[in-house]
Amino acid sequence: MSNKKSPNEIDFEIGRRIKLRRNALGLNQQQLAREIDVSYQQVQKYENGTDRVGAARLFQISQALDVPIGFFYGSLIDGGFGTGEVVSLEDHQIQRALADPDGRQLLLIFANLKVPSLRTSLLDIAKSLADTDKYKKG
Repeated sequence: MSNKKSPNEIDFEIGRRIKLRRNALGLNQQQLAREIDVSYQQVQKYENGTDRVGAARLFQISQALDVPIGFFYGSLIDGGFGTGEVVSLEDHQIQRALADPDGRQLLLIFANLKVPSLRTSLLDIAKSLADTDKYKKG
């Protein structure tokens, strides 16, 4: 008799969120598998919820997909360690940008632009660069 626990609803939700984030980054299962040193079949099992993701592996996945671990739990948990809320992916990205000197400088430049059309132009440039960068990662 196996001592291995069967996956439950939380495991299925974690798998769903791994797949959601992987797809949002434009990665395939093989690319994620290489990042976390497993086979693409193992990534498939995690995403389908047929295999449970251990704590250390979930940490690796969070690093590879550039999200906080709480992202994988979503609304399943009531807060992270008593904070009352799980940090959203967008909030995590904003926090990272503000922690980076270039990110802070870009925000200050944007905040100091008073002409709406110039703000729009800066946003268009940033979006274009982000799209270009997304395709270079693959």
